[in-house]
Formats: sequence, C-alpha cells, structure tokens
Amino acid sequence: MDLPINFPSQADVIAEEVRRFRMLTPVQQAWAVGEMVRLYHFLVEHSDRPDVAARLADEDEALGRIAITEFAARHASV
Repeated sequence: MDLPINFPSQADVIAEEVRRFRMLTPVQQAWAVGEMVRLYHFLVEHSDRPDVAARLADEDEALGRIAITEFAARHASV
C-alpha cells in the first residue's frame, strides 16, 4: 500500500537532532545531557520492570560504542 506520507530516515532524524543540539550554548548542552540522565534514573526508579529499563540503556550504550568504534576504524589515518 502506497501512502502519501514520507517518513524521514533514521539518518535524517539523527542529523536534525544533532543540528538542534549544536545550536545550544555549552550550558544548555550540559543541561540537556543532565536531563537525559535524570530521565533514565526516573524511569528505572518508577518502572514496574526496572531491569528492562537498565537492560535497554545498556544495549543503547553498547550500540553507541560500536558505532563510535566503527566510525574511528573507517576514518583512522594509519
């Protein structure tokens, strides 16, 4: 079924988030990162299944590390 709706790709969504983050002042950036950490702790503390929230956070962190490692490998000047 062809819908007349064009959803952005993940890369486009990430690029937009990065653009908005970079427009913030350093103080605003630090505040935004702190809010993400506070949200994580809130979800873990108030969740019926805190183990799931912690596992998902760990998986997300692992994926981030893999992405950074792959990026570094592609752009290494050795």
